[in-house]
Amino acid sequence: MILAIDTTHEFGSIALLADGELLEETLLHGENGFGQILYGHLSGMLDRHACRVQDIECFAAASGPGSFTGVRIGLACVKGLAAAMGR
Repeated sequence: MILAIDTTHEFGSIALLADGELLEETLLHGENGFGQILYGHLSGMLDRHACRVQDIECFAAASGPGSFTGVRIGLACVKGLAAAMGR
């Protein structure tokens, strides 16, 4: 399973893929930044597909170009989740 996050611009997205198939992509409007909304949307997406963070084998985040703060939020999210899972 792959989790992909793009928080580099005002409109971002999170996507969940399994076995090469897109399970869901959620578009996010981060008008005031993604820090306050990202984890809630991510949690909801995992719940809708009966997945746990432990099921994710690969974490991906867009690295730009775009907002420096947005890039850091996406990278910090996937780095934190991967570290918590020992990956």
